[in-house]
Amino acid sequence: GAYGEVFLVNWRGTEVAAKTIRSTIASNPKAKNTFLKELALWQQLRHPNIVQFLGVLKHSDRLIFLTEYLRNGSLYDILKKKGRLDTKTAISYALDIARGMNYLHQHKPHAIIHRDLTPRNVLQDEAGRLKVTDFGLSKIAQEKDSYGYKMTGGTGSYRYMAPEVYRRESYGKSVDVFSFALILHEMFQGGPSNRAETAEQIADKRAYEDSRPPLSSFLYPEPIKMLLKECWHKNPDCRPAFGEIISQLEAIEQDFQNEKATKACCCCVVL
Repeated sequence: GAYGEVFLVNWRGTEVAAKTIRSTIASNPKAKNTFLKELALWQQLRHPNIVQFLGVLKHSDRLIFLTEYLRNGSLYDILKKKGRLDTKTAISYALDIARGMNYLHQHKPHAIIHRDLTPRNVLQDEAGRLKVTDFGLSKIAQEKDSYGYKMTGGTGSYRYMAPEVYRRESYGKSVDVFSFALILHEMFQGGPSNRAETAEQIADKRAYEDSRPPLSSFLYPEPIKMLLKECWHKNPDCRPAFGEIISQLEAIEQDFQNEKATKACCCCVVL
């Protein structure tokens, strides 16, 4: 990503995460200026499904920004430890991410596009709720394009990259919807598919061969399969907005709960 090391520090008596912005970016006046402008925006953001930005420490040679510290780690850590999630948990997590992203996309006067939505950039708080973090950092990283800085490098972000971004075409908010679909797919599967291929090879096939992960009937309920196909559609204009995704997920969640209640009722035997 755009930042280098991450530290756990005590700030004003509270444990917070301190993230250093790479020196290659911090030393570039244009990128540094973009970063400081973004900080002013981030400080105004408040939502239960986005990580709270707290402040910035300015040094001559580097920049450090502070966010709330979430000790439960990331969705990547959860999937690595637990594997495939049950349907109820996967839908609940998906709603958390979608609500956080909807807040960012609905921001006025300009939508905040994440550009690098991955399981590592979704953290869990102590209540078990997921929060989106590091939104907008890749925008700062892109300031380094002319200086040789590559937006995604070897971070694995290629695995979640929308085809139009990989092809270096113009893009909008729906790039985050594509990334969201791949994260949702992983929650039902327990991790990424195509592990034998590099992330860049996978992104290349998605961009130029319209390749998508497999959808097993055993793992994916039919409404989830339909939602995934909409969200990773090759035409960005055909992908639903996060507001619509939230409505669909809430309906799927309600149907799932009703189905479970019906099954439980059918198990009752009158003696």
